[in-house]
Amino acid sequence: MNIIVDRPQLVRVVLLYLNKNFGNLTPMTNSEFPNLIFYVDSANDMIMEYDKENEWVFIDYGRIWLELESLFSINPRETRTILGYWLDKSYDLRGVMPLDSRQ
Repeated sequence: MNIIVDRPQLVRVVLLYLNKNFGNLTPMTNSEFPNLIFYVDSANDMIMEYDKENEWVFIDYGRIWLELESLFSINPRETRTILGYWLDKSYDLRGVMPLDSRQ
């Protein structure tokens, strides 16, 4: 059976996945790095790192970025666009540049 999914449906599913799995990250700061905000999960693993000065968000490549591309068959440009929208809506990080943690 072939299931046809249009782009808006796919984006909604990806956003639901992100909110379910990463929608409750806790922002943490460190006095040694005043320009950075670290977003950690319940196990205190860093998932995202927000650089306030450059307005970049480094996103864990293995746990989020690659997972999205693999699960949903989306390319890096689509992944970056969806993550940017998600960061805006879920973490109030408007206009930031999502980067995978390999960069």
